[in-house]
Amino acid sequence: MKTKALTAVCLTTLLFSHASFSGWGQASLYKESELNLNTDGLKEFSVDVGAGDIEVKGQASSSEIRVEAKVYGKRIDEDDYTLSLSEKGNRAVLEAFFNGESRNGERIDLVVYMPSSLHLMLDDRSGDIWVSSLHAGLEINDRSGDIELRDVKGGVKVEDRSGDLVASQLEGDVTVADRSGDIHLKDLDGDLTIDDSSGDVYVKNATGSVTVDDSSGDIRVNGAASFKLKGDGSGDVVLRNVESR
Repeated sequence: MKTKALTAVCLTTLLFSHASFSGWGQASLYKESELNLNTDGLKEFSVDVGAGDIEVKGQASSSEIRVEAKVYGKRIDEDDYTLSLSEKGNRAVLEAFFNGESRNGERIDLVVYMPSSLHLMLDDRSGDIWVSSLHAGLEINDRSGDIELRDVKGGVKVEDRSGDLVASQLEGDVTVADRSGDIHLKDLDGDLTIDDSSGDVYVKNATGSVTVDDSSGDIRVNGAASFKLKGDGSGDVVLRNVESR
């Protein structure tokens, strides 16, 4: 059984630089593309991506989505992959993935500029994710790769199968379902709920409640309105500056 230690703990939030994330192979650049879509009247942005890294940057004054794509791989042509940006109802839809099985390190790396006012739903199969400056909420379904979030308002939901999660400056309730990888969260304005299968959990400066259901790994919380441990697997729990336990 875990014991709740009230001793002081120094909580360090790990911040990744782009270069520190997982490296891909040495596949050569096949093609660069740019996609654009006017977002007047749209409410949501749905992104479905396969192998490759993606960076999403919110822009408060923008009324369009702009996508910079780099396609990597050997002996490929345009029939081998899907890369499209379209409007469906009140939603913008971005698709970027290879149509068949990847054998030679093929990937599509993306940099996406979007209005901060759109709600983002991101489904990512493989690769690292960076998201910043969104103000209408964020949902991520990630199968493999690390995630870094910064300055996201309107609530965050993350389902993460493999990889670390690093986030700071989040406003609204945050829900994380994590199977494998460490979680580092800092400066949260809202309630936090974590369902953690494997990996350590670090939380610093949360204004709301922190609820954790944990199977394996340490839990360290420095600053929260309250803390509740729903499940108890293995690892230590260290709490500091928590108003209610």
